[in-house]
Amino acid sequence: MLCKLSISNIKKSFKDYAIYFTTLILGICIFYIFNSIDSQTAMLTLTGRKEDIIKILTQLLSYVSVFVSCILGFLIIYASRFLIKKRNKEFGIYMTLGMSKRRISVILLLETFFIGLISLAIGLLVGIALSQITSIFIANMFEADMTKYTFNLSKSATIKTIIYFGIIYFIVMVFNTIIINKNKLINLLQASKKQEKIKLKNPVVCIILFIISVLMLGTSYYMVTQGVESLFKYDVKILLVPISLGGVGTVLFFYSVAGMLLKVLARCHKIYYKNLNAFVFKQLSSKINTMVISISIICLMLFMTLCLLSSALTIKNHFNKSINKYVPADFELSAFYNDDKEDINLQDFVENESIIKNNTKDITVVHTYYDDNFDYGASLGDYQDEIRKRNAYVRFNSSVEIMSETDYNNLAKIMNFETVNLEKDEYAIVSNYDAEIYKEVVRRNSIMNIFGNNLKPYGNVIDGFLMISANPSNTGFFVIDDSVLKGENKDRQVLVGNYSTEDEATIESIEKKINDYKPEFGIMRNTKNDIKEAAVGLSVIATFIGLYLGIIFLISSSAILALKQLSDCIDDKNKYRVLRQIGADEKEINKAVFKQTLMFFMMPLSLAVVHTIFGLKFCASILRSLGIAGALDGHIATFLFLIAIYGIYFVVTYLCSRNIIKE
Repeated sequence: MLCKLSISNIKKSFKDYAIYFTTLILGICIFYIFNSIDSQTAMLTLTGRKEDIIKILTQLLSYVSVFVSCILGFLIIYASRFLIKKRNKEFGIYMTLGMSKRRISVILLLETFFIGLISLAIGLLVGIALSQITSIFIANMFEADMTKYTFNLSKSATIKTIIYFGIIYFIVMVFNTIIINKNKLINLLQASKKQEKIKLKNPVVCIILFIISVLMLGTSYYMVTQGVESLFKYDVKILLVPISLGGVGTVLFFYSVAGMLLKVLARCHKIYYKNLNAFVFKQLSSKINTMVISISIICLMLFMTLCLLSSALTIKNHFNKSINKYVPADFELSAFYNDDKEDINLQDFVENESIIKNNTKDITVVHTYYDDNFDYGASLGDYQDEIRKRNAYVRFNSSVEIMSETDYNNLAKIMNFETVNLEKDEYAIVSNYDAEIYKEVVRRNSIMNIFGNNLKPYGNVIDGFLMISANPSNTGFFVIDDSVLKGENKDRQVLVGNYSTEDEATIESIEKKINDYKPEFGIMRNTKNDIKEAAVGLSVIATFIGLYLGIIFLISSSAILALKQLSDCIDDKNKYRVLRQIGADEKEINKAVFKQTLMFFMMPLSLAVVHTIFGLKFCASILRSLGIAGALDGHIATFLFLIAIYGIYFVVTYLCSRNIIKE
């Protein structure tokens, strides 16, 4: 009997709470997909380093999954609270008919069990299907062989999903039982007559708090944009200051707006008294008043979603574009000269290894030099004092590499850089990281004293580098005429070359020889393949973690707003009935519901977008410090994705709300 009643209640509730069930299914689906990556990639042909990257990604996703499960658990409990609240009268009737609280608790336990079972089954099926697409996405990022790919079911992800959500549903069952046992019959029967108490806020206090919130948010925005350079000078803990200001400022903003909104709108008579706007604004004010903390958290989650997804996609796009630009050569070896030991000869190493000698081309060896009296500070000329004030943490006494014109031009031919034709009294600067500093040095026509010679600048700063890397990393080296150099001050030698073969097995053998080369003192070695795999690995990790958290935050935010709107529609059925009695037609009522839902969804999103404008500038500064220069180019795709998911929830919420209030 109780089982039959539970199933009947689920069928009856599904129509009004489709968003709740859909959110559960989506949460389970996404949880499975991101935890099944290791099993999906097992079907792909990956090299050892790529396998290591997948292991790291899997481990990180396991840690993130704990956090995600807490968010989803909160969401499910939050939704269950509303579902029980709307059924208080139903439970009161059960008790009036003689049903005990224990039996009502059993009904709720069975309903939660069946809902969990159905959600798990559908969510896992959808997740298993979509995870196959994930494999294709990973294979595309790693350029892996898909010929051996077969349909795969991840047992570990399935078990993990069942365990995590089983625990969540168990907590929900306990939570529901406690709520039912605490309620009295009279409260259950009169629940529909009760309205949430709204405490009127003092308008003067609200204005003061609004000003304070704007000042706090403004200070936070300034610290992460214009003041970001000074922010980086201190310990990383200083970041807690703008974060705290932003969080508290957001709460105070919505608290003050909730108290002022209706009073401000009521003064705009043409808008306030048009159609059913007075009713709409009052409903909106009531909603915000009763969920200031919730709407603040939603705003911050949407902000984090936009920043996470945009940064992740930017990193992915950057590495996809950067390899060809910053790694024009196939391999590179670098060794510093050592006064205490016999210097190695990189050219001899290549000549003595037949497989390298016979399968490479464009081999060149260049040397860099140093001048004890020419450090980074001296290389800035009269611009040094200004840089010291702005960047006190920079090592101004660090050495600056110097290269001959002949060596540089040989390097430029392989790297596709601009060549130079220097006069004896000229120097050129080559840089691709933070080159604006040296551009200012050249603009000031700064004279440099190198090896006792006063040299003037040659043209503009050349966009180039010495060491191949996935990111721009060359702060700058100087190129001077060969006759100015003093050979006894050699710093290091760098060998650069390309493969003359495209055979993968041969290239793999060459790179094994390069990686196994271990002279008496260390050398640095880079190959295009190694750099590419490392860059793709970071890209994959950033993309998947960003997507995982971003999607969960977005779904949670949208679902909470949707459930609140639907819950209030059930509470307000009598209000809409009164509107019909005083002459409002269905078209006007539906339009009022649409406006109310739209403004309710836009409230947290609007401030989140403002947060994001400044947050993305801070993210760009962080990425720039890691060598990922340029604007965040993932924000367009991120906004489109957010609009799609958020828009779907909005449309479904509006349609369900309209259905609930329909007579």
